[in-house]
Amino acid sequence: MNHWKEERKKIKICGITSLEDARFASGALADYLGFIFYKGSKRFIEPAKAGAMINWLEGPETVGVFVEEPLESMNEIARMSGVDWVQLHGNESPEYCRMAEKPVIKVIHVREGMTARDLEQVAEPYFEVAQMLLFDTAGEREWGGTGRSFEWSLLAATDWPLPIIVAGGIGPGNLERAFRESGAQVVDLSSSVESSPGVKDFDKLTEVMDGMRAFWEEE
Repeated sequence: MNHWKEERKKIKICGITSLEDARFASGALADYLGFIFYKGSKRFIEPAKAGAMINWLEGPETVGVFVEEPLESMNEIARMSGVDWVQLHGNESPEYCRMAEKPVIKVIHVREGMTARDLEQVAEPYFEVAQMLLFDTAGEREWGGTGRSFEWSLLAATDWPLPIIVAGGIGPGNLERAFRESGAQVVDLSSSVESSPGVKDFDKLTEVMDGMRAFWEEE
């Protein structure tokens, strides 16, 4: 039995762009905070700014999100910003992941019509080179952040050898269902806890974390 399967469920808040939002999410006991270093995102943050914020934070682990960044540049940005993890959101190869200097969260894009076996086959090459897998709904023109969910039960059909994260269309109203149907160890939220792209809504964040605390008590 993998020890992480016995740990409490966790939450990741992605798309942090301000120290105020980071501190609030940290104080609300979020487990991971995501900083997007992909310039094509509405939630892009300069790595130096993220690094300055990370220096002020205590508690959550920090994640730098990249999309097909050249390997050397990705490693340099990860070092400079001080993130704990790198989340690779594009079509990065297993060899690319192997060369990452920080622990890797590899994103698997869930496309319409995919089966549980399809997802396992796409993810399998990353089992030995990633430390976590994140499953998100594939977008037609953008890398994640679609706010759309997929059939979470597809993930529960596989006995994954490493922790999984589920993202896409998860908010205060379906947080518990996302955990139970997917079997994921972590849920990832972004647009559902925002007032506008990159600006977190503290009322929504509070509602989510209240839901998490209730869920922890039930576990």
